[in-house]
Amino acid sequence: MRELLRRLVPAGFRGQVAGILLVGLVLSQALAAILYMVLLPEWQRVLRPEVAVAKVAMVVRLLESVPPADRQRFAHLWDEPDFAIGYAASGFPPAPAADAAEPDRSLRTQLAAQLGRPLEAVRADSLLTRAPRAKRIGVRLSGGDAIEIVTPVGLASRIGLLEQVALAAFLSFAMAGLWAWLTWMVSAPLMRVARAAEQVGLDVAAPPLAEQGPAQLKRVIRALNEMQVRLQRLLSDRTRMLGAISHDLRTPLTRLRLRIETDRAATEKTKMLADIETMEAMLSSALAFVRGIEEVEASDSVDLDSLLQTVCDGVADLGYEVSYSGLPRCRYPCKPQALQRALTNIVVNAARYGRRASVQLSRLPEAGFLVRVEDEGPGIPPAEKTKVFEPFYRLPPAQELDSQGMGLGLTIARSIILAHGGTIELNDRAPHGLSVQILLPEDSAAAPA
Repeated sequence: MRELLRRLVPAGFRGQVAGILLVGLVLSQALAAILYMVLLPEWQRVLRPEVAVAKVAMVVRLLESVPPADRQRFAHLWDEPDFAIGYAASGFPPAPAADAAEPDRSLRTQLAAQLGRPLEAVRADSLLTRAPRAKRIGVRLSGGDAIEIVTPVGLASRIGLLEQVALAAFLSFAMAGLWAWLTWMVSAPLMRVARAAEQVGLDVAAPPLAEQGPAQLKRVIRALNEMQVRLQRLLSDRTRMLGAISHDLRTPLTRLRLRIETDRAATEKTKMLADIETMEAMLSSALAFVRGIEEVEASDSVDLDSLLQTVCDGVADLGYEVSYSGLPRCRYPCKPQALQRALTNIVVNAARYGRRASVQLSRLPEAGFLVRVEDEGPGIPPAEKTKVFEPFYRLPPAQELDSQGMGLGLTIARSIILAHGGTIELNDRAPHGLSVQILLPEDSAAAPA
């Protein structure tokens, strides 16, 4: 049942509001139809005063248009169970003894005004011993004869006071129910999102919020959960970074202290300068990691093809073997310096540890731009593919080839790519090597020029 309701109820907020309004409209129309079908027989049998007066006046005029000798025969043509007509050639017939009547002055006045006759020529009584609302109406015709009609005559308004109160109460409760439904559907999920956002500010490790509610609200909840994951990753990276910096700086600082305390500063000046350069490199890498995408840099639309060509040329100038193939003039809005730094770190890693780097740029329809960086190195074991993005984590081959590296290159690159809304994946190549795939999303990318 819940699955059926989930399929029938629109997913979007606008669709749900429209559905609620449609339900209210259908309910009101159904109520009107039910009332009409229930009250229609009563309306057809019991005439309103103005309709009864008009019908009597029509019969009077028709009878007066025929000769007096034919009036009795014509009068019976309109005789019905709820509109009984009696004809009297000698004037008003005497009232039956069994009928208790009460004059109806309002109906008598309306009929006299409609016919243009004096009140003496018209009679209207309420029959107390007949069916409810039964009226006896008499009219003297030209020539001295008269007709008497017995018919039920109701109120001027077809719906009585009790029915009006019941209708108003039903509509009030229906509108209140629809209003409560609408506010529950909208305000309840919004309150949950607000509480979850407040909880993230107090405890970033709070459990993620379940994606419930309209489609737009689900998108907000998904963005909030993703933001919480990024905050958790950011805090974790910063914590590991501080721990690694304090650990890695302790060794060169200890060596410097020992050399100074043992009066070897003058004789081991070269080694001390090397330790200072190592610490500077560590601090520079840590500072670049801390900055990441957070540097104050304005976004700009750049030619992604030219940016990648610049990256490849810069890596080639360092003495590495790099090849590039791409698309001509692909405009992409980004932070150019940050994105160039991220791509440079990835291409340098591929060229340094994989002998040579091959860079390709392609476009995925309705997805974005795909940058693939491939090398011919030994690759990365599957268990290590996620660890290499952690700060200060280095594989043994990298430690052997570059003793001064900090293990922050891929970490910085991933932070910048994620800040652009992209993704980065590490895949194996056959027969050997590594393929780094970077997807820059369509919603940030412009079509090729």
